[in-house]
Amino acid sequence: MSRRKDDSVVPLLLSITVHVALVVALGWGWWQWRHRPPPPQTLAIEATVADLPPATAAPPAPEPVAEPEPEPAPAPEPAVDPAVEEQQRLEKQQAEQREAEQREAEQRVAEDKAREAEVRAVREKQERAAKEAAALKAKQEAEQKRREELAKQQTEAERKQRENELRAQLANEERVNAARSGGQQAEYMALIRARVQGAWRKPASARAGVDCEVRITQIPGGEVTNVQIGACNGDAAVRESIQAAVYRASPLPMPANADLFERNIRFNFRPDE
Repeated sequence: MSRRKDDSVVPLLLSITVHVALVVALGWGWWQWRHRPPPPQTLAIEATVADLPPATAAPPAPEPVAEPEPEPAPAPEPAVDPAVEEQQRLEKQQAEQREAEQREAEQRVAEDKAREAEVRAVREKQERAAKEAAALKAKQEAEQKRREELAKQQTEAERKQRENELRAQLANEERVNAARSGGQQAEYMALIRARVQGAWRKPASARAGVDCEVRITQIPGGEVTNVQIGACNGDAAVRESIQAAVYRASPLPMPANADLFERNIRFNFRPDE
């Protein structure tokens, strides 16, 4: 039974406490409303309400900023004398003019040096070209002199060779003439005629007193390379028989004196003599 009594007292006390607090709050609110200050007069301000994001947190209060100390007022500039100012202006102008003149003088000096360097370079180039031309001319002259000397030597050698050949030819002719005058040439030709007549086969149409000119070409050693029949009183058969006789007589006899040998010989074929 005592447990049930405790259970009913606690809720009762809580209910009384809540009602007392509500009455106190209503009384405090009414007292505040009665003693509120009059509302301040507001001015009409046109504004546009913008949708702002909800503030997440109140910004921190700004720290007090120390005001800078006022700068001292500049001292008043001393008054400038116009004459002094004009003098300074003239001096500045003269200094600038001197600087400009100095720059011009330096520029002229630089230009003169550049021209001198250019002239010197051109002169050196011309001198080199002159030296090269002189060297080339000397080389050409030396080459021309060498060629002339070689040509002179060649001409002299050719002259001596012609002289030697001429002397040899004259000596050979003298030997040949001496051999011919001694009767060796007649003996040589008689041997050739005898060899050809010995090889001749007389055709049936041959008449007595055959006389035909025979021209023979031979090489050293007496081998016949060509035979031609010139003036002949025989017919074609006689002419062909004489030509065949010359080829059969090849090689022809050699002269006792080699100087009497001739590549081209000519004689008259007279078998009846």
